[in-house]
Amino acid sequence: ENIARYLGVAVEEIGPLSRTSQNPEKVSSICAVLAETDVINMVSRGIATADILKGIHLSMAGRYVKLLRSIGSEETVALTGGLAADVGLVQAIEQKASEEGAAMKVLVHPHSIYAGALGAALWGGYRHRVLERRKGASE
Repeated sequence: ENIARYLGVAVEEIGPLSRTSQNPEKVSSICAVLAETDVINMVSRGIATADILKGIHLSMAGRYVKLLRSIGSEETVALTGGLAADVGLVQAIEQKASEEGAAMKVLVHPHSIYAGALGAALWGGYRHRVLERRKGASE
């Protein structure tokens, strides 16, 4: 979101714009702060916004694919949370997986962005029940 703001791009435009990239720029930084510095330098060099975004997506995707492969997930994965709505990231994950010899399919659903909120609500409900039982037992 910070990088999108710096580039003057709405969050919902990030994925579609990234997918139009013809020459993705390599983002060398793993740290978000250093990645922002990379972006500032890219903008000053006149790198196209789509190529910057695709470079960021490929950098993120490379780390995700490495992690997924380390736990044995090489075929189908489900992406949840806010990034599930980012079609550029989904494409980058599949591209990076393919480059590394894995035929990984990334599944997303329009409601995937709510997974964290649903999990938090379920956990909150569970904790509430546990605390109510403890309260009842101590009375």
